[in-house]
Amino acid sequence: MTTNAELAGVEPASLLRVESARFGTMEIPFDRVFELEDGLIGLPGLRRFVLLDHRPGSRLKFMLSMDDAEVAFVVANPCDFVPDYDPQLDRAARALGASPDGLGFFCLVTVPGDPFEMTINLMAPIAVDLATMRARQLVYDDRRLDPAHRIMPAVPAAALVQGPG
Repeated sequence: MTTNAELAGVEPASLLRVESARFGTMEIPFDRVFELEDGLIGLPGLRRFVLLDHRPGSRLKFMLSMDDAEVAFVVANPCDFVPDYDPQLDRAARALGASPDGLGFFCLVTVPGDPFEMTINLMAPIAVDLATMRARQLVYDDRRLDPAHRIMPAVPAAALVQGPG
């Protein structure tokens, strides 16, 4: 695995080789790697990440750690699942010293065994300055934001077991 010190001299057009049991061996363009300056909440040692497509057309992505390629998180744009979600782009831009229109924005998704129980953390989004690839995980102190917002609407159990008509 490449260290931060080794990356300091990497040309932006360079490819980083990543080996992961889950994703296999890949070459990632250096300019697609973003750095969470403070790491993730609870995981400060994981700072460098890349987004990978889950599958074509999916609204979900994988956020793969470049510091430990065996660690990946499912992420999504919260606005894809919660249309009235306010990403507070101005606040995120101030935290990164960036322009609001130059930000990428997504939230961590929890995927339990039952996909109908999948949730998205609306309270602690990740903002990425796409110009510098610097990122921060923000924590919004707003009781209206659910750290475990269900992505799939609640479906009554009877609807799941009943057949047609």
